[in-house]
Amino acid sequence: MARGQRRTSRSQAREEALAAAAAVRVPERCDVAVVGGGAAGLAAAIAAAEAGASVVVLERALACGRSILATGNGRCNFMNAALCGPAPAWERYNDPSFVATTCGPRFGDDVLAFFEECGLAWAEEEGGRLYPLSRQASSVREVLLSRARRAGVVLAPAREVVDVSMSRREVRTSPLFEPDSRSKTGLMRTSLVLAAGGGEGVTRSIGLACAPYEPVLCSLACSAPAGVALEGLDGRRAHVVARLVRDGAEVARETGEVLFRSYGLSGIAVFDLSRVVLPGDVVALDLTGGLDRELARGLGRAAGSCAGVLDPVIAAALGPDALEKAFDLRFVVQGPAEPERAQVTRGGLLCSQFRPETLEAREASGLFACGEALNVDGACGGYNLAWAWKSGLVAGRAAAESAGSRA
Repeated sequence: MARGQRRTSRSQAREEALAAAAAVRVPERCDVAVVGGGAAGLAAAIAAAEAGASVVVLERALACGRSILATGNGRCNFMNAALCGPAPAWERYNDPSFVATTCGPRFGDDVLAFFEECGLAWAEEEGGRLYPLSRQASSVREVLLSRARRAGVVLAPAREVVDVSMSRREVRTSPLFEPDSRSKTGLMRTSLVLAAGGGEGVTRSIGLACAPYEPVLCSLACSAPAGVALEGLDGRRAHVVARLVRDGAEVARETGEVLFRSYGLSGIAVFDLSRVVLPGDVVALDLTGGLDRELARGLGRAAGSCAGVLDPVIAAALGPDALEKAFDLRFVVQGPAEPERAQVTRGGLLCSQFRPETLEAREASGLFACGEALNVDGACGGYNLAWAWKSGLVAGRAAAESAGSRA
């Protein structure tokens, strides 16, 4: 009975969401149409509307901003303090020069000013990670939706974009609440902002080059060192120095938490390595977190064991000479694990096709892109959301200005 009640509840919630989406009146035309109602799309819509444009957001999900709720394990690590000040951490992105030109020297400060104007309070945690003071992603989503509505943005969820025509300046959608899935409706617009990532159909339909989409910031399937049973370590965590080794040379290094899983490795340090890892690479872990080896050995002798340096459960799994093994514990990477749970999708429209100052397509006037629609990805710790907010603001303002010039 309880299971049936839960299914009914979810079904009812879906029906109510579809009914609410169907009740949204989408105008026949607008100044700026935004495809994607996630982090970047909402920022772009707010910026465009506050610049005086009429704006419609088209979102495939049953409600705008739902993707924000899943970020940071539901807590929403929305920015990193390393992006504030005169020298933002551009190196944490795959295309640092493009990001630097788009976001400018006040990158992080601009993002925080935007959220202060939204009415959000935040707090800083380890590694410069910034979270809403409530530690609830819903706080970020709600202040964004409220600001968008105050600015007059039309939020139109449950509408899948199936075609974009730049020549006709038209976006055609298939409403999910229509019983006939072939039913399509059109929206005329002056400027278009692409803010949806993870799907190649729409981005390729506009005739621009698109890098293949693939998951990054994800766990890694690995072969464990001889004699180490990963099943016995499943769920254990350690603060480590993690080195990525390829053909005997170190190609990347991260310091942070590793989570042992039955299939391999997870955790923030591993997520960051996943951005550059290749099958066959080696992840070498120093489970002492970089502690001086002689000091660690001395502590082991003083304690009569390595319990004062290592997690006793991990030490037991390593067996004899656990401390010596812990200095350089090597895992051979097979590939990504649980790609469906990756935090970020890499790929998208090639940045070289867009002017970094405005994010307008060089060969398609009136077309803008931001967030995951572009081939930009960053490290864990709030970098990807920071790019979403700032690139959305840049694209939205430029789209509104472009629309105004054609009025």
